[in-house]
Amino acid sequence: MRLVALGILMVAMLSLVSLIGLGVYVPSSPTPPVYVTKSYAVSMNLAHSEPSLSYVESLRLSEPLTYSELVSEENATAPWIGAANLSFTLVITNATPTSYPIVLKSTSLSNSTGGVRWILNVTYPLNGGLQNPLTLKARWFVLITTHINGLNYTVYAFETGYETLGEVLGNLTVPGGYLLMYNGYRYSLWHHYLYEGSLHYVVPLPGVVTFYTWFGNDLNTSSRVMPLPPEINEQGEFPLYLRYFTVELNQYVNYTTAYSATAGVNYVLGNETDYGYDIFSVPRLAPLGPLTYYTPLILYPNGTLINPSCLPLSYGLSVVFQFENPAYGTFTPITLFNETSQATGLTLINGSLLLGGFLISYDFYNLTKILATPLNGLLTQGVNYAGCEIQVGNLDVPIKLFNGSLVKDNAQGGSTKGVTAHVLFMAWLLRLFKLIRLLGFY
Repeated sequence: MRLVALGILMVAMLSLVSLIGLGVYVPSSPTPPVYVTKSYAVSMNLAHSEPSLSYVESLRLSEPLTYSELVSEENATAPWIGAANLSFTLVITNATPTSYPIVLKSTSLSNSTGGVRWILNVTYPLNGGLQNPLTLKARWFVLITTHINGLNYTVYAFETGYETLGEVLGNLTVPGGYLLMYNGYRYSLWHHYLYEGSLHYVVPLPGVVTFYTWFGNDLNTSSRVMPLPPEINEQGEFPLYLRYFTVELNQYVNYTTAYSATAGVNYVLGNETDYGYDIFSVPRLAPLGPLTYYTPLILYPNGTLINPSCLPLSYGLSVVFQFENPAYGTFTPITLFNETSQATGLTLINGSLLLGGFLISYDFYNLTKILATPLNGLLTQGVNYAGCEIQVGNLDVPIKLFNGSLVKDNAQGGSTKGVTAHVLFMAWLLRLFKLIRLLGFY
């Protein structure tokens, strides 16, 4: 009987050992992720902002003086002034929530005529269980920034309508590309620019502005402007003595000079317009410029776009005319414009485009500001917003997508903050627009 019990016990133990043996599991090696990379080349001929040629032509009959001035100045000013030989960063990031945040960045140096080429690489796993980022549908921020004196000036900003990332990239990479606006219409990035009698196909940057100051005598209060004298003592005859004229622009952010530019008389423009007579019917005027002005829409490393004019006493602009006395080498400055800007808040154009708040011209004769119409009259479609900043995502936070480059690590701050449909873009643009702005000297 004991032998039978012992035999049963041994069988039970063997069965247990067998079960234990079956429970020992050696895992197999996981299937490594398979990555794919798609590269997108975005090429543009960057230019400073200008009214489109079609808009300028529309002024021929209704505003003949403004038309003549715009055509003359544009024809004498290379479109790449303000956009050549600078480092530009292209940023694309989701503006509304997606299943995971997207941040694409590429930095490239423009050439001597404003040409720039960015390469955007989209890397993602085919077998990672993650949705292909190119199929993610959202509204997207498309930003172009340039780094000047320690500040990232946002010279172009756009929030698209709802479309996939692949559609955004595809539209940016084709010649004559466009962006989809919030209202469903296409916004053409490329415009024709007339320079030296030839048409140039360029992408104007709303945040890069060039302007001239036309200068004449103001000896008669019954007239807006009078001709400069035919000669000035030892300085010589007109227009030779114009070489002693300069105009300087200074931009201040947080009490520090953020940007400065100086220009003298543009003899090409002077000769083409008979020194203002062909435009204003007044002879012997001096076109000073062009000066380039970068609108202070600042992008901070944490992804905040901010309008510094909204910060108390944070932003200022001055324009100063200087006359050199060659006998003594001294300069006589005349302040044309000096202002600490009042807050302008944010401005939304057609639900998508940032034009920089509002544009103004400055009438030096009456010392008044005049609202000017920007590109194609879009200003009338602007919607002001009381805020002074927009969060477009923490662009410098480490980005992860397995071994790729698209998804933020949750430990580093989670998802990108979305922006509601009516709170889109911001800016401050104070522009000396190309109308008659004449100041005399004595």
